[in-house]
Amino acid sequence: MPAELRSAAADQLAKLVRENGTRLATGFLATRDLLPALADHGHLDVAYDLLLQDAAPSWLNMIAKGATTVWERWEGVDDDGVPHESLNHYSKGAVIGFLHRYVAGLQRTTATWRTFRVHPRPGGGVTWARAGHDAPHGRIDVSWRLDGDELRLDLTVPPGCVATVVLPSGEVAAGPGTHRWVEPAG
Repeated sequence: MPAELRSAAADQLAKLVRENGTRLATGFLATRDLLPALADHGHLDVAYDLLLQDAAPSWLNMIAKGATTVWERWEGVDDDGVPHESLNHYSKGAVIGFLHRYVAGLQRTTATWRTFRVHPRPGGGVTWARAGHDAPHGRIDVSWRLDGDELRLDLTVPPGCVATVVLPSGEVAAGPGTHRWVEPAG
């Protein structure tokens, strides 16, 4: 989509999601991109509301019905407990990308993870997140917590790697080792 149309399209998408009761109505191809499209264009609140929606159709509704995997259909197990289609399916499980890249904030910037970005995006009442990745150069760990008016961020950068860390006060570079930042949540 041309850059000049993206903001208006995201506004329309957010409006459609809200008009649908902040419930999902996506198929296989669109599910992966829905939350990032909203978050990247000024609708992080709508993305979190969708993520945390527990009425069907939703990810949390699957969990409420006992899911330990992501189902192929939003209504993978009906109200009578009868399963339908695959109960271990990738497409709607693509939400994990949003959890890693936006909630925890861990984003690769090179194919080998030699450089990466850490930009947690708190919202929706989520007050902490933790994620790790076994990169070719070693383990990357990131965790953050909102503690009152403070953001506490811990990061482990493997040898030979550099992270760009986006904090409320701005961007900083972090080389190999363990780092901690505490600053106003902004």
